[in-house]
Amino acid sequence: MASSSVPLTGRQSHLPPPRTATPRSQALAAAPLVPIALLFYSTLLPQEVRVSLAGQVIYPYRAATFILLPWLINRIVTGRLPFRAADLWMLTGVAWMVVSFVAFYGMGEGISRGGALALDVIAPYLIARVCVRSFDDLRRLLVIAAPGLFLAGAGMMVESITHRQLVRPMAAAIFGPLPYFENGQAVATAKDFNVVRLGLLRAAGPFSHPILAGLFLASVLPLFINSALMKWPRKLGIAAGLMAIFSVSSAAFLSFIITGVLLGYDWFQTQARGIGWRFFIFCLSALILIVQVGSQNGVVPILVRYTLDPATGWFRQLIWEYGTRSVAKHPWFGIGFTDYERLPWMINSIDNHWLLLAVRHGYITPICIFLSCVVGIFSLSRMSVRVAEKDRKFAVGICVALTGLVLSGFTTSYFGGTLTWFSMLIATTLSLGDIRTLRAGPAIPRELHATATGTAT
Repeated sequence: MASSSVPLTGRQSHLPPPRTATPRSQALAAAPLVPIALLFYSTLLPQEVRVSLAGQVIYPYRAATFILLPWLINRIVTGRLPFRAADLWMLTGVAWMVVSFVAFYGMGEGISRGGALALDVIAPYLIARVCVRSFDDLRRLLVIAAPGLFLAGAGMMVESITHRQLVRPMAAAIFGPLPYFENGQAVATAKDFNVVRLGLLRAAGPFSHPILAGLFLASVLPLFINSALMKWPRKLGIAAGLMAIFSVSSAAFLSFIITGVLLGYDWFQTQARGIGWRFFIFCLSALILIVQVGSQNGVVPILVRYTLDPATGWFRQLIWEYGTRSVAKHPWFGIGFTDYERLPWMINSIDNHWLLLAVRHGYITPICIFLSCVVGIFSLSRMSVRVAEKDRKFAVGICVALTGLVLSGFTTSYFGGTLTWFSMLIATTLSLGDIRTLRAGPAIPRELHATATGTAT
């Protein structure tokens, strides 16, 4: 007997109509992300927006941290922080910031100065660890962040084309210009950064420096490309990421190259059988080794030769040379904010995040934080083979974004909102790389997920 004599539509007509996501249901789904959204948007405000309290300068990201501190403590005390062994790397590195400053400056000043630096790293890290519990959480955060990122990029574009800084001078007119620091103390007013390259002003927008502006925006590009978002959030996010070009920074262009190569290889290895990421890492390591051994001066001088300004690359080589000498003399506790020994004409800045941490705090802090990044990338890479293809691609985008920031940290030092974002991204990678965290994430109705992320169900 043919079963087709009973029309399927007769049974389907008794099914309840599919639910649609209401504004209230969307708001409820996004409510747990309010803390991290507040923190993220604080990173897009100029540092000129600040107040002084009890001898400490409260920048926007610090203000957001202080506002969220009671909430964060409550989450930790009530066991809603999904702690894992990998968190020990970050916690140890941050704790050593305080220990090193206490050893160098003494108890009172060491806790005050070192505690402020430690809080700028650990608070965003813990907030992201609590808030981001699933891939969909991060997708929702990207939807919320897309308009702010686009406005920041658009501001940079206008500044770059008009050859005139706009965002930070407007903030300085209200809150006053930023001070210039030496040895951790304000000694003068910071000067405006006005440099033209390739016919464009190196724009900073709301960020502290054009290099940081370029790296911040470029780091979100692989996230939005591989997010599986659709419509306006994805378009705004990708546009914002591409606007990093208006920083006219070699670091931003390096980030573009890293993103293109890694995402391109990910697509290639899905098309070719028997070729995976281990093969890529082996070939890249072999190439670097051949260039290092076979060339006259090694890899670094070759990379310097192809930067937009080879003079700055050469200067970074000198920073590395004299900075590593300082670390060799003070390997355990560093020298705090004290100037490191260098040539008389060299300025005191260290354009290398990992080296700066080592000079200030000794080896332990940069090694532990670096290992936290590596563990996060490898754990999320392993996790990616256990999830659906949509989430696997998103995991790759997250790993690419963090890899870009880790490598770019060898060319510049992170501070302000960019350091906050870096800490958030490390924590997000660790959260999503933990199978227990993903299992603990809230169940999301298919129709609500489709509305919130713009993806087909």
